[in-house]
Amino acid sequence: MKKMFNQLRLRSGFARLRQELKKLKRKGHSVSLSEAENIAILIPIKDEKELREVEQFAKTLENENKKVKLLGFLFDKSLKSKLNKSIDLISEEDIKWNYIPDKEKIKGFINKEFDILINLCTDLCFPLVYTAAISKSIFKIAAYDARQAPFFDLMIETKEAGITGFFREIRYYLDKVK
Repeated sequence: MKKMFNQLRLRSGFARLRQELKKLKRKGHSVSLSEAENIAILIPIKDEKELREVEQFAKTLENENKKVKLLGFLFDKSLKSKLNKSIDLISEEDIKWNYIPDKEKIKGFINKEFDILINLCTDLCFPLVYTAAISKSIFKIAAYDARQAPFFDLMIETKEAGITGFFREIRYYLDKVK
């Protein structure tokens, strides 16, 4: 019964997202990693290991003179005390019944035009998919999922486990973009 209700919530969220996207105007195009100055990273925070991987990923980009903005969906509230203050967070408390995040909480993020937006969710995390989809970012990247295809400019089918492996694959493709 709970699974059926969660599927209903998700379908409602996707329907609402499609309605909102009809109102938005966005001209996306590819941006190489060398051209990008501002990079947004959406991350699911499930455990401390993933958190450290993402922080390392962001540090690598910052060392290349990129401005990096992190937005995480916090699955485990106990990790909140271990988080770097530079990570903006949304959690279960910040989403509506259909998994759509509170717009005020993500307003600054979605209104900024990042050169590249990377969704590091390898499994569906609808609050982050929603945020990416309505973002004004120029080039949006995510792991391949047919349900998310209309919302991203580049989707990578990854066989790598974890964020570090997915990051390597993203980096490989972004270095090839001209």
